Amino acid sequence: MNTGLAAPLLSRLEGVRPAGSGRWYARCPAHPDDSPSLSIWDHGHKVLVHCFAGCDPTDVLTAVGITWRDLYPDRWECSAKRPNEAAARYAHRTLAAIDHLDLDRYVLRIAAADRKHGKSLSIEDRARVQVAVERLTAARREVRDHG
Repeated sequence: MNTGLAAPLLSRLEGVRPAGSGRWYARCPAHPDDSPSLSIWDHGHKVLVHCFAGCDPTDVLTAVGITWRDLYPDRWECSAKRPNEAAARYAHRTLAAIDHLDLDRYVLRIAAADRKHGKSLSIEDRARVQVAVERLTAARREVRDHG
């Protein structure tokens, strides 16, 4: 039986029986279980753990004394070698998805709400508002002239 990534988990479970290629059922160690209510599915690149009684997958792993790191050792080693790579990818995707004009509108909404509640704007806030107004005005002018 080739158990792949799921091997550390399967070796610690009771009542394991195959349910197809890369799939198994077992008794859930996170709750009293007389019949197999735990489904394990090894996709080759990830392992899905589902208890039909509702136990959290992390609780299942904890009950048999392992962690997600035991199922995905290579991924943890890669992130240890390149700790900022994932954060940089996330930041790049996030920044690419930001509509800067939406940010400018948001700055104006915050400033308007502050003023409505009697709060005076700091010099920095006034500068942010001025930049936002200039950007939005320029964008409106560009759409009007070229759109």
